[in-house]
Amino acid sequence: MPSTFLGLNTGLSGLNYFQTALNTTSHNISNANTEGYSRQQVMVSATDPLRLHRSYGMMGTGVGGDSIDRLRNEFYDNKYWVANTKYHRYNTQNDNLSTLQTYMNEMTGEAGYTEWLSRMSQALQDLADNPADYTTRISYTLTADGFTDMMNEMANNFQNTQKTINDEIELAVSEINSLAKQIYELTQQIINVELKGGNANDLRDKRGVCIDTLSEYAEVDVVEKTIMYGVGHEQVPSNAESLSIRVNGVILVDEMEYNELMVVPRSENVNQTDVEGLVDIFWMCADGTAGEKFNPLATSGKLQGLFEIRDGNNGENLSGMIVETTESPSTATIEIDAPIHIYNLNVPTQGLITLNGKEYMYDGWEADFDEDGYLTNFKFQNMTMFDDKGVEIAADFPVGIENHSARVGQSISVKGIPYYMARFNEMVRTFSDYMNSIVTEGVDENGDAALDMFTAEDPYGEDYVLKGTMDKVGRLSSTDTSYYKLTALNWELNQQWKKDPAKVAVSYADDIAQGNVEARPIVDKIIYGMTDQTMYSQGTVSHFMQAITTTMAVDISKTDTFTSNQDDIRYTIDSQRSSVSGVDENEEAADLTKFQNLYNLASKVISVLNEVYDKLINQTGV
Repeated sequence: MPSTFLGLNTGLSGLNYFQTALNTTSHNISNANTEGYSRQQVMVSATDPLRLHRSYGMMGTGVGGDSIDRLRNEFYDNKYWVANTKYHRYNTQNDNLSTLQTYMNEMTGEAGYTEWLSRMSQALQDLADNPADYTTRISYTLTADGFTDMMNEMANNFQNTQKTINDEIELAVSEINSLAKQIYELTQQIINVELKGGNANDLRDKRGVCIDTLSEYAEVDVVEKTIMYGVGHEQVPSNAESLSIRVNGVILVDEMEYNELMVVPRSENVNQTDVEGLVDIFWMCADGTAGEKFNPLATSGKLQGLFEIRDGNNGENLSGMIVETTESPSTATIEIDAPIHIYNLNVPTQGLITLNGKEYMYDGWEADFDEDGYLTNFKFQNMTMFDDKGVEIAADFPVGIENHSARVGQSISVKGIPYYMARFNEMVRTFSDYMNSIVTEGVDENGDAALDMFTAEDPYGEDYVLKGTMDKVGRLSSTDTSYYKLTALNWELNQQWKKDPAKVAVSYADDIAQGNVEARPIVDKIIYGMTDQTMYSQGTVSHFMQAITTTMAVDISKTDTFTSNQDDIRYTIDSQRSSVSGVDENEEAADLTKFQNLYNLASKVISVLNEVYDKLINQTGV
């Protein structure tokens, strides 16, 4: 037989449930605009009924709250993280390429290459009209010098952007480490709560926001597993779950620990015009030293986008096969996959080379070239390596390393800063060689052999003498004063031309010997050269520069499209996720009214039963 007060307890259970439901609804409304918040719901079921052994069977005893659960779909979370990672990769590429395009637009504007080429053409025409006039010569040299300054500024802007991106990489690594620590600490708190039977809903939401942010930087593989009690076949599931996050297949966070990344400045450059201090990323060992190298190009997200623009070479890095190695001195001869012209050579004088997967350093090289100036093989000299203790020692090549792969840098299909710097270098080297070959056939006003028109300053403050370096088949050294020494960063008009107008070559020796001061065959050839369609494969120097700007515009358009598409995908997935876990204010308002009415009804039940018990106990005679 049920207790006399069963009805009161039944009404009380409803009162408690509706009070909890009202509190939960209030919590949902309060966090309607909180980032990452998941709507919570009280999960209830009828309490165990009483068996009365009557014809009507069992009597209900009320309602009981099982738990307060958050509404979340892990499937949408995983889809969102993938889309978010891809979006930030393309968005990072687009942002940085747009910055570079700003510099390119300056170069195509009123103070850009089009204007300077026009000024040079006019100055050349003025010189052709008055070849012996010093004022005209000075105007010509100032215009040519201004053209070189414009290219110097362009290259410096690109190099400064490379440094800025490098700083962003360091900040990104710091942010990843901070997020890993936060996720680990939140996971510990979640496990502690849930092992005791509770639901750590708000803590899980905070952790989800951290993972959302982490997915901006790199692709994440998130796995949750139920923590088991017991051993072997006697194991039973607990209420708690462990979490592990892997990046590039390596654990970043799990329930036991979190790992950190660190940046290490490169000991040597990978590309000839790289800014000093570029960093690589490594996993940090327990003692704070660098461990396994982290490859950001094997993942996605902001890190990959930053590395692709900072190091992107359109797959034009030097690569080949090891032909021969020697010791004392340590050298490695490489037969490269595709011959490369000296104008396009971007290998640093001193740098890093990877032989059969292991990095070595070198401090010089020699290369064979053919009659067209194409380099076919390289011999890297004075090679060193780091031993197990991090000490630099002479290179010790393993037996059988021949016929294995060799490369300088990585092959990165994206057209990043190294690619565009290589194009600028190709422009100044080709242009300089073309013009210098014309000028050095003549003489200056004094009848002396003409100096190179375009060159660069050597370490001693003098101009390199570049004439005749690549005249025939031979062997080129990194120390030779070849056109390899010219880059868009150091390109300049010959210092002697700038100081003394008499050094400007306009005539041949025979003209000067005959006293023909008005002869200007050199100037006529240069004027023709400015519109020579054979100077570059793209045509004239103007066409070459236009090809660079067009290439960048196409890349920006492509990344802009990819960014927009991924943003749409990300938004769609987030909307789907919000449809499950988001707070609908109208729905919560309806629930608030519903639970208020039910709470009032539960209160009415208790009020009625209170009158019944008062009648039974206080007013019924015994």
